[in-house]
Amino acid sequence: LNIEGETHDVINPAFSRFHPRLNVVYTCSEDIEKNGQIFAYSIGPDGELTKIGQVDAGGTSTCYITIAKDCRHLLAVNYWDSTLAVFPVSPETGEFTGPRTSMYDPKEGQAVVAAAKMNGGVNHSNNDESTIQMRQKDPHSHALVLDPYFGVMAYVPCLGKDLIREFYFDKENGVIASELNVLPSGLCTGKPDGPRYFVFHPSYDIAYVVNELSSTVAVFRVDRALLREIALAHKAGESMQRFKGRSTLTLIQSISTIPKAFPTKMNTCGRICVHKSGRFVIVSNRGHESIAIFRVKNKGSNRGELSTVGYFHTRGETPRHYQFDSSGQYLIVANQDSNSIAVFNFNLCSGEIKFTGNDYRVPSPNFVQCCPIHGDDEHQSTSILVNAASDLGHRPILEEVIPSEIVTDSDADTIKSTIPTNQAPGLTRKELELKLEAARRQIDELKTQMSNMTTSPL
Repeated sequence: LNIEGETHDVINPAFSRFHPRLNVVYTCSEDIEKNGQIFAYSIGPDGELTKIGQVDAGGTSTCYITIAKDCRHLLAVNYWDSTLAVFPVSPETGEFTGPRTSMYDPKEGQAVVAAAKMNGGVNHSNNDESTIQMRQKDPHSHALVLDPYFGVMAYVPCLGKDLIREFYFDKENGVIASELNVLPSGLCTGKPDGPRYFVFHPSYDIAYVVNELSSTVAVFRVDRALLREIALAHKAGESMQRFKGRSTLTLIQSISTIPKAFPTKMNTCGRICVHKSGRFVIVSNRGHESIAIFRVKNKGSNRGELSTVGYFHTRGETPRHYQFDSSGQYLIVANQDSNSIAVFNFNLCSGEIKFTGNDYRVPSPNFVQCCPIHGDDEHQSTSILVNAASDLGHRPILEEVIPSEIVTDSDADTIKSTIPTNQAPGLTRKELELKLEAARRQIDELKTQMSNMTTSPL
């Protein structure tokens, strides 16, 4: 990684989203007293950022951004007051094109009960009993993910109430129209779960929820037939009333993200994602200071369920977020409380990660966004946007990696498997040497695996 360009002042940037078709990235600010702001930046060929728009998020502690499948609407989540907002955007330029089209408030206008930290409230980064009690006095939406099949169902994990909310999304008008169903985010053990993020498997009708407070991953089977029925009713302009109370999700597994001997109260989960190959699920543990990696079962009735590969230290403290580069071979981890990001090799066969020896000093990094620049594939490059803090305030810092050798889609959470392309012309000698060295490392790893296979007892 090489730091490129100037920083851009944004107060406490919490989340970023790269546009799936355009060289545009959106970033939101997180403020518990003032409404969050959502910024749109165009990305130049060398990774430079140019601001092209800004809107008020309509709520406090803005923490998540989603772009609708047709790229005509941006949906945002405000954690503190749990509101969900929708904004129109141009599919041609990515710019905001008008005022907010929808606002959903699960509290129906009632004030938040718990006090903010600065007003005597608890630190939401902790996981002790008193902290959890205060965190769960109010609903706290933490993400919003649209179904990848039809784009009519919005799934919202509510950390404050241990629920997954299922909303009907009117994608033509950009309106979160009604709440169709709610269901528990875990096994209902009587202990808090605190669902944080929700992701779909790229190939199977499976979804995964990471529960921040219980340090678990809940695996759900997705009822695509019911989603299709809702989509057809939506297209015909029919009422959604008959779908009330009918869930598109069925819980099929819950698995821990930390070893059994490690106290749950000393850990909170951060991010979850499915590797682009669809073969692994990855979770970050804040407290255990690790990346937990799970293998996805791909056969039989248990397809989509998880088995543990292992736990891997992040070379820092509080791994709030991480991101794969566009090739899926390197994992970049943001260690928020040790002011560093660390880079790991990802073994595509075993799912294990190995520290590359490369780490970088970044003030309080809390988010990493991979931005594979759209354009001429022969000169395709990838930029990494790191949301970070500095002595002058919080800023997103743009960093650039070597040109990508993989042609991919843009969304690392829902991306489908890709195959390395043939060598593009115009690479420098240094770039070819780097590619050759990477290939040699992979060959050595494969030889080691083959040796272990031949010497292991049957």
